[in-house]
Amino acid sequence: MAKEVRKIENEYTKEQARINRLNRKSSKIVRKRMTVFGGILLAILLFLMLLLFMQMNTNRALKQEQAKQTVELEKLKDKEIALKERLKQLNSKEYIEKIARSEYFLSNDGEVIFKIPEKDKKEDGTE
Repeated sequence: MAKEVRKIENEYTKEQARINRLNRKSSKIVRKRMTVFGGILLAILLFLMLLLFMQMNTNRALKQEQAKQTVELEKLKDKEIALKERLKQLNSKEYIEKIARSEYFLSNDGEVIFKIPEKDKKEDGTE
């Protein structure tokens, strides 16, 4: 029961159909361009995020290394202070005499040195 609708064939309708075809064609081109540019933008964004992640990991590793090196530097400074103190002692005449007496059993004139044996700690079981 529906009647068939006929198209009007005149200049105006032909012009409108042509404009619609051009609009659809240009919108497809715009969509393709937007897709390509969006893909390129997404690739650049992913690349930058990857660089950021790698830099953060490198930064974290360098901070850990710096902390480790700082601790080692402090230990070496303490060792340097101890060695300077030891050098002062070794340059002291009193300290040299003390070492000579205790380790090499040297004595002044008229002194007699007695060595007292130490107890063997393993036999006693005490420390």
